[in-house]
Amino acid sequence: MVLFYLLEKEFKQFFRDPGLPKMAIAFPVLMMLVFPFAVSMEIRNINLVVVDSNRSTASSELIRTCTSSGYFNLVDVCDDPRRAMQLMDRNQADAILTISSDFDRLLERGEELPVGIKVNTINGTKGSIGAGYLTSCIRRFQAAQVPASQTMTATDGRMELSAKYYFNEYLDYKKFMVPALIVIAITMLTGFFPALNIVSEKERGTIEQINVTPVNRGIFILCKLIPYWLVAFFVLSACLLIAWLVFDYACAGSLALVYLFTACNILVTAGMGLLISNYSDNAQQAMFVTWFFMMVFMLVSGIFTPIASMPDWAKAITYFNPMRYYADAMRSIYIKGSTLADVWTDALGLLAIGTTMVTWAVLSYKKTT
Repeated sequence: MVLFYLLEKEFKQFFRDPGLPKMAIAFPVLMMLVFPFAVSMEIRNINLVVVDSNRSTASSELIRTCTSSGYFNLVDVCDDPRRAMQLMDRNQADAILTISSDFDRLLERGEELPVGIKVNTINGTKGSIGAGYLTSCIRRFQAAQVPASQTMTATDGRMELSAKYYFNEYLDYKKFMVPALIVIAITMLTGFFPALNIVSEKERGTIEQINVTPVNRGIFILCKLIPYWLVAFFVLSACLLIAWLVFDYACAGSLALVYLFTACNILVTAGMGLLISNYSDNAQQAMFVTWFFMMVFMLVSGIFTPIASMPDWAKAITYFNPMRYYADAMRSIYIKGSTLADVWTDALGLLAIGTTMVTWAVLSYKKTT
């Protein structure tokens, strides 16, 4: 009965708040409808300048192949390399394609094409991806120019490589980011809401009424956790529905496993939020500390940058980051269709950190009887 009344109190407290229910609905909708388009590693609208010293039909066809790919904006076609470099110095050009004067003659002979690529790499990611796009366009142009009768001769003695893309056939970056955005939405909500829970009762003075009752500390913290499990399951369901209706992305694995990992993640984030709330005197302190930890968790979780690319000391830190395990499990289940046998290490990591957080939250709650 005590558990029932405490849960009733928590739900009434949540729904009477003028902002929390609205945020629980608006935040995941905003994350799923806006961020997949804004948070993208797909590079488009690369400003291209062509230095064409050949001015032949072949060079014009190469330029058309590059611009028709959809990745490049043709800024200028000139004869002077200095003019092209001036445009790059003024940040009006991201890449320069140089076509030599004997381009058409060497193309007819089937020799290596005399083409140069210069890329502005102030933004290293944009520069490297742009250079890759240009190289791909040049190879596609060269392959189209080889007559069918010469195909066998041109490929004799060479190794042919055929790339196959599994789990994301069209290399759609949104499909890669949708599970990560679900992770961010649930982690942020279930981290901030509990962090404001106990500290808001401290500010209103209602916590003293609980402190003088014989309610066990463990029961009290458990009643603080349960509402946020339900909130997180609602947010997860809304995100999965939006991903299916808007992006036509359905979960390749078990939805039950997705909900199981979400429950384990809530144990971590809600426990951490309650722990921060125990040590905070006001809402400003709780918000600042929670935001600090959430930012660190996101940056070293592998959501935006692969953990394999991090230095060894950063990789060691990620083992204490719950978002690392949740994001890895969500992507594996959602995109690859992994089973529990494939992601059991992530489940163990979340359970270990979650148990530590909840136990610490229970022990650190100062209750006077």
